[in-house]
Amino acid sequence: MRRHWPLIFLLTIANLTAYALAESTHDDGSVPLIDVRTVYQSTMVDQVAFLAEQGEVLSVDEVQSLIRRNPAVLKRPETSVLVNGINSGAIWLVANVLNPTDDTILRRVSVRTGWLEKVDFFFITEDRQTQHFIGGDRVPLDERSLAKRIPSADYPFPSGETLLLLRIETADPMVVPLYFSSIADSHSRELSETALYSFVYGVMFALAAYNLMLFAGLRQRRYLFYSLYTGSFVATTASYNGIGMALLWPEAVGWQQWAPPLLMLCFASSGLAFATNFLNTQRHRPWLHRIIQTIGVAYFALLVACFALDEQGLALRLAFLVVPLFSVLMLYMGVSSWVSGNKSARYFMLGTLASAAGASTTALTVIGMIPYTQLGYYAVDIGMVVDAILLMLALADLARKNEEARIAAEQKAQTDLLTGLNNRRGFLPVAESLWSLVTRKNRNICVAMIDIDHFKDINDQYGHAVGDRMLKIIADELDKSRRLGDLLARWGGEEFTLLLPETDEAEALKVAERFRQNIEQLVVNDRGRAIRCTISIGVASRHSEDVTLDQAITRADEELYQAKLQGRNRVSAGRTSDEPESLRANRQQ
Repeated sequence: MRRHWPLIFLLTIANLTAYALAESTHDDGSVPLIDVRTVYQSTMVDQVAFLAEQGEVLSVDEVQSLIRRNPAVLKRPETSVLVNGINSGAIWLVANVLNPTDDTILRRVSVRTGWLEKVDFFFITEDRQTQHFIGGDRVPLDERSLAKRIPSADYPFPSGETLLLLRIETADPMVVPLYFSSIADSHSRELSETALYSFVYGVMFALAAYNLMLFAGLRQRRYLFYSLYTGSFVATTASYNGIGMALLWPEAVGWQQWAPPLLMLCFASSGLAFATNFLNTQRHRPWLHRIIQTIGVAYFALLVACFALDEQGLALRLAFLVVPLFSVLMLYMGVSSWVSGNKSARYFMLGTLASAAGASTTALTVIGMIPYTQLGYYAVDIGMVVDAILLMLALADLARKNEEARIAAEQKAQTDLLTGLNNRRGFLPVAESLWSLVTRKNRNICVAMIDIDHFKDINDQYGHAVGDRMLKIIADELDKSRRLGDLLARWGGEEFTLLLPETDEAEALKVAERFRQNIEQLVVNDRGRAIRCTISIGVASRHSEDVTLDQAITRADEELYQAKLQGRNRVSAGRTSDEPESLRANRQQ
């Protein structure tokens, strides 16, 4: 597997036990024979033998001599992919390739794991010089025998037998899917892998870029963390499968060795940062939040120490030990948050399950516990794409809920809690918009200010609870009495305001009079007591295009004052204009 963190079960076991040999092997004592004419469509490690170096680096001659002296050193894997632990030492693959024809047959031998540090291919034929090919990410791209991200060698097998030896060395997990195929089959396999990676990376880059734009616009850190999470997944897998070195840093051998553990740190850290921010663990589970922070700081400190001591194998063990813990924490946070009632966490939980299932399938495929298939091999990528999409849905669901909460809060802020009518804050924006529209079209519009007569006496005589009930009943009656299109609001205290679009002064007076009569006839029963009240109304109509809504409301308030002076329970009307106050006073005299 050319992957990254998702080797959850396989790599955790490899960390703790550091297998010296593959899990299922048996001693044979002879060099396997491969017919060069056989077309192998999948991995074929089970068709070769292998031996492990015991600390000392062996040469080709020493390997041949060792096999001749003690053939039992060769072991035969029973699975199609050979798996050892992290930093488990070099291994040699051994096979005789038979060409029973008189013609040479060209074959490509490749180990399709992008993170192997050094792979040496040796082709030994009698009466010919030994052919040596090299690959692996410890070798700069242009110095490899084939300038490909996957260690490969093309060799024209002559008639007769050729001894095939491969020496594979890496500090990373030893995962060896060996392919022995034609050039055409190899190209077809590369095209399939390219299509898969193009899809996976395309989805990831699109999600990362989109959330980065959301962060730039909304300044909410969860979008930044999500963008870093998906982007670091791409960077981590690209460093492991060789795409990063092939495309971005072909000569940076040192960086290629340390990129996987460092990028794993970025992946796990950004994933946990996103999870804690999205699920708000600092508020809902502060103890878990502190644990995650402690793990992150300790992980970073240990990784820096490994880098300072040049302990790459130890850094990889640390990375592969922490990442499964990261997956467990992510899953726990999702499940517990969902159980606690956070419905948006269901997407988070399902996404984490998808990535864990994909990683488990790939791990079980690689260690041979389930039959090796391309789908199983790349299940981790598919699972991560599903995870990323579901997390995007979780973000969208959370954003929708936040928007609904924001709208509800705005509506609540613009609504009078007692009467259910608009308050001044809810009334003015709509009223100003209507006023501007009517003014541009030079149409009629009026404003009415309504006040309950002697409302203080009601509060003093019957109590504030009865007073609040009277306010609610009067507000309901006014709301029923208004015409469709009129805008009614509680202005404050026992005062109401009414905007009457497309209404001249005569029509506004009729509406106001109907309001006054309806309230006058209203009787409220309170524990056998009949309570009545009246209202006074001031009406103002627009007289000039330069008159503002504020001026009209001020004029209506003045007319309301006149109605109060004239004995209450009546309607008073006047026009609003932009003439000076002194001229208006003289005209009224």
